[in-house]
Amino acid sequence: MPELTKRIRIMIVYAIAVISVIALLVDYYIYRRIIRKHRFGKWMRVGYIVYALAVDLVIVSALIFYRNSLDRESPQLLHAVSWVFFLFFLNALPKLIYVLVSLPDLLVRKITHRTFHLFGYAGTALGLCVFAAMLWGGSVGRSRIEVRRVDITSPRIPAAFDGFRIVQFSDTHIGMLIHSDRILPRMVDTINALHPDIVVNSGDLVNSHVTELTPEIVSVLSGVRAPVYSVLGNHDLGVYIHDTLKLSPEENVRRLLTLQRQMGWIPLVNESRFLTRGTDRITISGVNFPANYKLNGHASSMCGVDLERTFDGVPDSLYNITVSHAPQLWDNLLVAGKSDLTLAGHVHSMQVKFRLGKWAWSPARWMYARWSGLYEEGNRQLYINDGIGYVLYPMRIGTYPEVTLIVLHHGTDTRAKTIRP
Repeated sequence: MPELTKRIRIMIVYAIAVISVIALLVDYYIYRRIIRKHRFGKWMRVGYIVYALAVDLVIVSALIFYRNSLDRESPQLLHAVSWVFFLFFLNALPKLIYVLVSLPDLLVRKITHRTFHLFGYAGTALGLCVFAAMLWGGSVGRSRIEVRRVDITSPRIPAAFDGFRIVQFSDTHIGMLIHSDRILPRMVDTINALHPDIVVNSGDLVNSHVTELTPEIVSVLSGVRAPVYSVLGNHDLGVYIHDTLKLSPEENVRRLLTLQRQMGWIPLVNESRFLTRGTDRITISGVNFPANYKLNGHASSMCGVDLERTFDGVPDSLYNITVSHAPQLWDNLLVAGKSDLTLAGHVHSMQVKFRLGKWAWSPARWMYARWSGLYEEGNRQLYINDGIGYVLYPMRIGTYPEVTLIVLHHGTDTRAKTIRP
C-alpha cells in the first residue's frame, strides 16, 4: 500500500509538471505570434512574460502548499485550492484551444508564402466560447439544480407500488460545496416538492471528513420529509483523511453513520430492508464502496462489498432496488441476479457534458463504460445520478446538479424512459 501511495504521488508531480510546461509553451506561442509580431511596446511584452510565469507558478505553489498542509481537509483550504485550479484552467484552456486551432495558419503560410489568419480567427472565436462556457460553469452551472424524471415499468413491480416515487440525490461533497448554506436548502426544498415516498442518497455525502456535517447542515438535511436510505461512497469512508491520529477512517465512518441516523436516515451498509405498501412488498438494498476501487492508497475497514450478506433473506420473487455508489458494480449485481433497479452516482460526468439530442459525450467516457443516466440490460436497469457537488474545480458545464425522480409503474412488460427537463 505505501508503494501505491508513492506511485500516485509521483504521477501527480508528473501531471503538474506536464500541465505547467504545456501552459508555458502555449504562452510562448501566443507571445511569438501576437505580442512580438504586432510590435507591442516593451512594457506590454515584459508584462505578458511576467503574467505567464506568475500564473504557472501560482498553480504549482498552491498544490505544493496543499500537499504540505497540516489540515488538508479544511473546507477553507479546499475552496481556495479549487478556485486556484479553476482560474488556472480558465486562463490556460481557451488559449490552448486557440493555439491548436490556429496552427494550420503556419502551414498555409509556409506553402503559399502569404499571411493567413483564417484559422487564427476561428481559434480566437472558439477560445472565447470556451472561456464563456467556463465562466457559466463556474457560476450558474455549478449551482442550478436540475430535476430529471425516470419512469420504470415492470411486471415485477406490485400493483400496490404503481406510482411509487423515489427521489435520488448523490455526491454532495459538502466540504467542497461553495455556499452550501444556499444550495443544500434549495436541494431539500426541491426533493420535498417532488413528494417522494422514499429518498435515496447514493454516497459521497461528505468530501473527506465527518466534521463537514455542521449542526446547521444537519438541521437542513433533517428537513427531508420522507425516509432517506443512504450508502457510503469512497469519500464517506475516510480514505482521504491524512491526519489519522486526530480521526481515523473507522472513527470517521462511525460518526458519519451516527449523524445520519440522528437525521432520521437509514444507512444501508451491505444490508437490505423491506418496503411495504398495503399487502405488497419490495426490497431495497445498499452496498458499500468496493475495496478494490479505493483511491490514493489509503485503506478503510469499511471498504468492501459483501453481496451474499447484502441480499441475505431477499426473496427472488420480490422487486429489488439496489443502491451502489459505484456504477462499476452493476456487472457484479447482474451476475448476482437480485437487483432489478440499481441507483448509483460517483462519476458526476466529470462535471463536463456535451449533449446534442440523444447523443451525449463527457471525458468520463475515457474512464467509465457507464457514466451518466439510464442503462438497460434485459429487464434490469441502472441509473447514474450526476450528483450535486464537485471535486477539484468548482465548475459544471452541461451537467447541472441533479435531483432524480424515479416513478415505478406496474405493467405487463419491462420498459424504462428518461424525461429530461
